[in-house]
Amino acid sequence: MRNNSCTFSPNRQRGLTLIELLVALALGLLITLVALFALSMSSNGFRAVDSTSAMRDKERFAIELISRVVIQAGYEDWGNPDAPLRDNEKIRDPSSDPEPDVFGWNNATYATPSSRALSTIPEIVNGGRPTDCGSIKDTSCLNGSDILVVRYQGVSTPADVTKADNSVIDCAGAGVSASNTGSLDDRAFSIFHVSKPAVAGGEASLACSTYNPTTAKWVDSRPLIEGVESFQVLYGTDGVSPGVAPTSSQDTVAERWLRADELTVAGDAAATRENWRRVRSIRIGLTMRGPVGSAQETKTGVNLPLGALFESTNDVGSGLAVQADRRLRQTSTFTIHLRNDQTNTPITSP
Repeated sequence: MRNNSCTFSPNRQRGLTLIELLVALALGLLITLVALFALSMSSNGFRAVDSTSAMRDKERFAIELISRVVIQAGYEDWGNPDAPLRDNEKIRDPSSDPEPDVFGWNNATYATPSSRALSTIPEIVNGGRPTDCGSIKDTSCLNGSDILVVRYQGVSTPADVTKADNSVIDCAGAGVSASNTGSLDDRAFSIFHVSKPAVAGGEASLACSTYNPTTAKWVDSRPLIEGVESFQVLYGTDGVSPGVAPTSSQDTVAERWLRADELTVAGDAAATRENWRRVRSIRIGLTMRGPVGSAQETKTGVNLPLGALFESTNDVGSGLAVQADRRLRQTSTFTIHLRNDQTNTPITSP
């Protein structure tokens, strides 16, 4: 009998061997690790770019704010008939000895002053910053940051003498109204300094302190720009020698950079004030830092906010020894020339 049935022999299907499976898993894992590494590098790069951009924004804001406030130093409101002027109808009074419009301390920690006569207060001293840090070990406190004081008169609106027209501002950005008390003491204060972190591990800031003449009280220090790690100040002086009363004539041209402590004459507050009135320009160095992890590499080093030349010859010790904390850092240095008269005695050519 003929058998009409057909016999099929399909190809047999084979599974993966254990070795093939392990090789495939290894390749897949390798590709995944490479992708994760690329993603991590991309994320770190983005974080670094973002932090750099944020620091540059803060840098621009800091330079604009500090420059605008410092340029106002010594401003007198000649348009206000009630404003007290240093040179009483352009005739200078040699016996008058007002507080200078520019003042400061080197390597110091800010404390609320006990009076507006800053040249004689005991609360802030040159060289006191590291000691005052207490348990705060952050470099933003341990470094030798300085304090800068700027004073000037405000301007009011024509309709209301108590309301500022905002052409003159303080370091907090608020408008300063005119002084109408007849006292030279009633000039605005703008005090720049680096605040201590509130707690260990906190972030320091460039801070601002002002005085409220209405309440006759100092306004609590306010943070302005977070992440300012170092604030260094040098003063371009006219006819001043370190630590002594001025003896040479002045010609409005700065010829020497000095630290704040070098303008102090020990035991002679009047000579100290006269030295400060001979400041013609101010050089400022800032170190900004980003958050932990903003840098892609970990390294230590020395940051020089004022530059190597000024650090080595004018402000020894202003260099900042930075930690290996993976923070991006950026240094800015700029000079501001004072445009208002700071003197209290006639200027003569040498």
